[in-house]
Amino acid sequence: MNKLIILFFLIVPFWLNAQNEVSTNTFENKGIEVVKMLIETDNKLKSLKSDFEQEVLFKVAEIKQKVKGNITYLKPDNIKIIHSQPQEQTIIINSKKDITIVKPKDKQIIKTSYKNWKSGLEPKLKGLLEFGNYSSLLEEADVKSEKIESGYLLKITPKNKGYKLKLKLNSNFFPVEGELDLGDTIVTTILKNIEINPEVKKEEFEYKNENNYDTIKL
Repeated sequence: MNKLIILFFLIVPFWLNAQNEVSTNTFENKGIEVVKMLIETDNKLKSLKSDFEQEVLFKVAEIKQKVKGNITYLKPDNIKIIHSQPQEQTIIINSKKDITIVKPKDKQIIKTSYKNWKSGLEPKLKGLLEFGNYSSLLEEADVKSEKIESGYLLKITPKNKGYKLKLKLNSNFFPVEGELDLGDTIVTTILKNIEINPEVKKEEFEYKNENNYDTIKL
């Protein structure tokens, strides 16, 4: 499942662990107004629908992999990601308990627990996921912000975690682009056609095997 992980883990940390509202007072000592506005925006987010484009650059092999699809999110921890490129695939994270991966081309459904999936991550990816909420991510990192033409840029360097993260925020302080530098791999994700707080039902995160695909449990 490692190839699947690299394709969507950058999106997941933005929201997966943000179950509780974060006080902006936590970051008074950083003196970064952009951070405070980002947290306020995050606190107001209840649901999300968006298209995305993602590019994964493997530096050593000089290989680029491009991914396109859409994401549906319902707070606090339900996510559905549908890949349209390079091949059709659906990934559902249901209440941070179960993960379902549907692969129509192979006529397969892969099921695993969130716990098993997380334990299989390499340390620096596991660390990133644990920093899914903004309070942990930003408190334990060097954070710099700057005004750019499209909004704001946050440069986040967590202490002793082996990666760097850049977030581009729009004028409403919502993350619309992220660049994750893992040293040997760079993952760039761009969100498009963003819908903030649309109506999303819990049923959207349940998959019915109407095509009778083979189910593999890991």
